[in-house]
Amino acid sequence: MRLAAAIPMKPLSLAKARLRPGLDDAARQKLAADMLRHVLTTIASCRLVTARGIVSADPAALALARDYDFDAIDEATPEGYNQAVRRAIAWAQTRRCDALLILPADLPFLTTADICHLARLAHLHDRAVVIAPDAAESGTNALLLRPPDVIRPAFGANSFHRHKKLAQTAKSVTLFFYSSTIARDIDWPEDLQQFQRGNA
Repeated sequence: MRLAAAIPMKPLSLAKARLRPGLDDAARQKLAADMLRHVLTTIASCRLVTARGIVSADPAALALARDYDFDAIDEATPEGYNQAVRRAIAWAQTRRCDALLILPADLPFLTTADICHLARLAHLHDRAVVIAPDAAESGTNALLLRPPDVIRPAFGANSFHRHKKLAQTAKSVTLFFYSSTIARDIDWPEDLQQFQRGNA
């Protein structure tokens, strides 16, 4: 299986806006960049990933992509997360990959083992959707598609449930990966407080 991994990334200046009550703009951008670097390093450490890319309109994020030897997929103009994912699907197809892993940039506890496990879950199936939910089992914190266009991703509120329904409609094998490290994203001030306590 040729696996591509892509990170859709909004401009760093807009990232983590929901953390504004506790972080000023400079601190938010630094946090977003640090988490992105962690995800980049973790993806690069998984030998099962064949192609790696970042989808963004942000020159700083695209520069980080090049620094880590990722493909820099320039959106030109930000059009939303799902449009960025669709660009990633097209990119994976041009790279002749038969599977695509979508990962957000805000997974500070993501491990190489997580990525390798997701890949192995899809390995034995020609049509598969592997979903790793967030801690509330509402959102989607990792989505592996085989082939890359097996469904039209629908990230956003309640995306975990939408992705399950889309996978069923597509008559693909639907698999779930419940990972405590993938589930721990940083979207809200309480997430940030837990993260800061754990790194104190």
